Amino acid sequence: MILGKDVGHFTKQRIHRGALSKMTKKINYFVAGLLLSGALCSSVSASTQAQAPTLKISGYTIVNAAMANQQRTDNGMGGSDPHIAIGASDLYFTITGKASSGLEYKYRINFEAIPGASFYINRNYIEFNGNFGTIQAGNLKGPEDAMPESGMDLIGGANGIDGTLGSVYNFSAGVIDGVNFIGETNKATKVVFYSPTVMGFQLGFALTPNTSHMGKDPRNNATLGAAAGNGNSKGIFPDKANMPYGTRNMVLGLTYSGSADKWSWSLAVVGMTERSHLTLKGSQEQYPVNNANSYQLSAAVGYDQWRIAAGWIDNGKSRIPKKTIATGEGAKLGDTHLGNAGKAWNVGASYTVGAYQFATTYHRTDRKTDGTNTANSDIVVATVDFSALQGLKFFGEVDFVKTRTNNKTVEMHQKFLNDTKKDQNTKAVGSNSGTVFMVGSKVSF
Repeated sequence: MILGKDVGHFTKQRIHRGALSKMTKKINYFVAGLLLSGALCSSVSASTQAQAPTLKISGYTIVNAAMANQQRTDNGMGGSDPHIAIGASDLYFTITGKASSGLEYKYRINFEAIPGASFYINRNYIEFNGNFGTIQAGNLKGPEDAMPESGMDLIGGANGIDGTLGSVYNFSAGVIDGVNFIGETNKATKVVFYSPTVMGFQLGFALTPNTSHMGKDPRNNATLGAAAGNGNSKGIFPDKANMPYGTRNMVLGLTYSGSADKWSWSLAVVGMTERSHLTLKGSQEQYPVNNANSYQLSAAVGYDQWRIAAGWIDNGKSRIPKKTIATGEGAKLGDTHLGNAGKAWNVGASYTVGAYQFATTYHRTDRKTDGTNTANSDIVVATVDFSALQGLKFFGEVDFVKTRTNNKTVEMHQKFLNDTKKDQNTKAVGSNSGTVFMVGSKVSF
């Protein structure tokens, strides 16, 4: 496992094709071995009463209203009237069963119940649990989402930068969101393994053959698949249909957690590597980009009703072009090759008293857009959640946002948008600042 400064070194490694192919074969053998060992462990475990498969239906929906006061009102983001939307809404069908050997199995399908959503079924996977740990396969999120706990995980409301904020605030061109590292696989098709927790330590691993593959898509590593845009930031590539993607994506994570009296704590380190590709829409030419090598660190500590957490993401030059592309579609990328994919960090705290939870988080991102220019953001989020009844929650959120960029990046993004977007009215946004207010409710069952 790669820790501390070694992780930074890890992100700068260049793995040649032969070595990476051998690594992938070893990982495949490793996963196959886990499946076999799981079956063996289950067969020799003490006999328990089998449970026939049962179906459980659960879900939630969030409806909120948001108002923004900001300097830049491009792209229809102006006006003082409230914006009302379904922030998130999911319906889960989960089938679980248990063999007499003790092996537990699960099948879960997740319907994204937002009208007009791009993926109506956004999770579909199977899961096995036993003495060997947990194995999952299908379309689901991996260790990079499940293992870290940073300040972003403490806030309630509409989930800050990872929620409704981006629907009402004009983020400046070149600014990354910094919620997940570049190369994050989202719900692309993968196999995931979590080890049993031993002395507070747990290992997580995921193999994603193609980060743009979803469902029954055929194998095609020469171009983007259905999940175009996975693991990227619009701050670097403004159009998701013209973004890099990864093959042989591997994620490795390690967590340590524990508790004593009123204290609790958790630490996590997650690293990712892949072979990255870029084929711009309308062109069959592969443009050279740096392989994604990113990592994330997080730490959290709690005492009684208080919890404090922080996180750090370093993307290095993940998926950034390797050189100047002077002709063809690649010319739209300008001097992006001289910049990087950015860094992000956050720190947050939450306090729970009775039915109320109060939380606040500071979030910062920094990125070089070329050899000399930068783009960054400062975001402060404050939330309050009130659990009125079981399954019924009301919340309020206020966001103070400041995003900065440079004219060269704005011009480059505008050219990119003009040539690739069907909507020619989309504008690349310059430096901006504003305040966003949100209220809403969440019903879950």
